[in-house]
Formats: sequence, structure tokens, C-alpha cells
Amino acid sequence: MKISYCFRLLALIFFVISCGDKNSYTLKGNISGLKNSDIYVVSGTDLHLDTIRTRAGKFTYRSMSQTIEPLVVYMENGNAWITVWVQNGENFLLTGNAHFPEMMMVKGGEVNRLLSEFKTENLSIIKEKCELRDNLLARTEHATESGASMNNAQLSSQLKNIDQMLKTHAQDFVKAHSSSIAALVMIQDYILDVDHASDIQPFLNLLTDKVKANPLYDKLNTLSTRDLHTKAGQQAWDFKITDTQNDTISLATFKDKYLILTFATAQCEFCKPVYDKLIEIKNKFPAKDVAILTISLDVNKEEWKKAAQESGINWIQAIDTTGWSSEIASNYNVLSVPCNYLIDKDRIIIGSKLRADSIQSILTEKLMIKDKK
Repeated sequence: MKISYCFRLLALIFFVISCGDKNSYTLKGNISGLKNSDIYVVSGTDLHLDTIRTRAGKFTYRSMSQTIEPLVVYMENGNAWITVWVQNGENFLLTGNAHFPEMMMVKGGEVNRLLSEFKTENLSIIKEKCELRDNLLARTEHATESGASMNNAQLSSQLKNIDQMLKTHAQDFVKAHSSSIAALVMIQDYILDVDHASDIQPFLNLLTDKVKANPLYDKLNTLSTRDLHTKAGQQAWDFKITDTQNDTISLATFKDKYLILTFATAQCEFCKPVYDKLIEIKNKFPAKDVAILTISLDVNKEEWKKAAQESGINWIQAIDTTGWSSEIASNYNVLSVPCNYLIDKDRIIIGSKLRADSIQSILTEKLMIKDKK
């Protein structure tokens, strides 16, 4: 009787363990080159964060997932990361070098298999990209420390060519695997250019309805749609905001004028050359023809006011203290600063995400045409 009871107990334990396996997943890792033994995983729609202490680069992580979803593994204090697509009832293995996350491989699950196959087929190209990136970064850091002038044009050109090769291969992958979530990942990682996000729309259109049900599709489609709505020729988004003089302004405020709409922050180093060019534009073109509005995305108003004064900004400014959650910035698809738009007198965007010197060239052409009439 005791032996029979023990067998029944073991069978019950085995059954419970088996059910647990079906309702959870396991991720094992073997990562070389880690300088920091702590890694972090972010999972679920609530972005749940767990900290894992690795031992000689090895770890085991168990959790649950309602569906196929991304689990992001952050390494080296968040400076490197890789996404693993997890699902209950599956075991996953992550291997590779923390210094080259682009080359890390994941076993387990159909999505990870396809993504790892793509990496394997393009391993030499990806490796060359990593080496070029590191070389470019090292040269830039050396130039910054020494104060020396460094021409990185050749390396940048090589890196651009590598990116284009990977982009082409990724486009072929999407066409061949349009029924897999892996195609979505390819669009995000290799095809998407955030400054020209609408270019991914033809590839999003190839995806099956099942793939489009994934939240990543909504994210990419939103980026594409916003970019499309802020292209040249589109109606400019109206807005209402209080400027630094406590006046309420909107597009109507700049009626019968070309409007240079810029987005910036106090800490933006790349914005400073833009301010210099905008001062030049302000001095060159009559106020009756051209207006400038800079919207700061600083939560702290005083930080922007100080930066604006130091930079000599003497045109209309407004501070959106919602920061990067700004509805105006979202409507204008602002993903980084500086971000410049040129809007004509009919509220039509005639230039999006322009360089300041390009704005000056367009205005010169437009106003010269007007004068000839």
C-alpha cells in the first residue's frame, strides 16, 4: 500500500510540474563578455522588470506569457540589449557575446528560429557592421578627448552601405515570411528609418491579419501614419499653446506668413547651430513674411528660459511641460530634436524635418518668386 501511495504521489507531482511547464516558459542564457554580472529583463504589456544575477554569464529565468510576446534582455547597465520572443510551454536558450548583441542567437520558438537563421545567413555582414561601428565610435571618442579633427566620412559611408545591404535582405525576408511575427521584427530592426517611417508601409501591407494583430504592428503602423501625415504637401496640424509671454497661440496666429516650426530642448547640443541659422534667417527675411516658433519639450520651464537667453533666441517660444508626451510633438512625429518644419501661408507643410540651411534656401526661392510677380 505504501509503495502504491508513493507511485500515485510521484505521478501527481509529475502532473503538476507538467501543467506548470505548459503555463510558463524558461529562458536560459550563456553570455560571454559581460562586464556587469547583473542583467535586466522587461516583459509583458505592463513592462514588468526583473533583475537577474548571472554567474560566469549563465542564468535561468522563468516566467509566464499570455501569448507570443517580446522579452527584452538588457545587459551592461542597459547599454546593450536583445529581444527574445517567448511563449508559455517553451524553453529558450540565449547565447552570444554581450559586446555584439546584434550577433546573439536564440533557440526555441518559430520566431526566434527565423530571426537566428537570418543572422546566420548574414553573419559576415553583421560582424562587419559591428566592427565598423566600434571603429567609428573609438575614433570619435579619441577625437573628443584629444580635441583633434577627425574625418569619418569613409567609415560612415561604409556603415551606410552595410545598412543598405541588410535592409535589402530584410525586405526579401519579409516578402518570404509575411505570415510570421519575425517579419515585423525585420521591419523594425532593419527596414525602419524613423525619419522616413512611411517607407515601411508597403511591407506592413504584406503582413497577414494574424501578424497585424500583434501590438508591434500597431506601433510600426502608427509611426508610418504619423510620418505620412507630416510629409510635404500635407495639411499642418493645428495646435493651441501658451507662449512665454502668456499669449495663446495657434496656426492662426501666423496667418499670411511662412512659419518655421521647431522643436527643441534645453539640453540639446545639436540644436545650437540651428539657433544660429534661425537668427540669420530672422534677420534676412521680413517679419511680415516669415515667423519662427520654437516649442520646447522641457518639463522645467526655467531650464529652457535660461538656455534660450544664452542662445540669443529672440522669436516666439512656447514650453510644453508635458515633455516627450507632448500631443503637439506627437502630431508632428517628433522623435528627436532638433526637428524643423516649414509651413506655408495656406497651412500646408512644404518641408518636414528640414535642416536649417534648407529652410533658408526654400524661403529664398519662395519669396523671390513672390517678388517677381
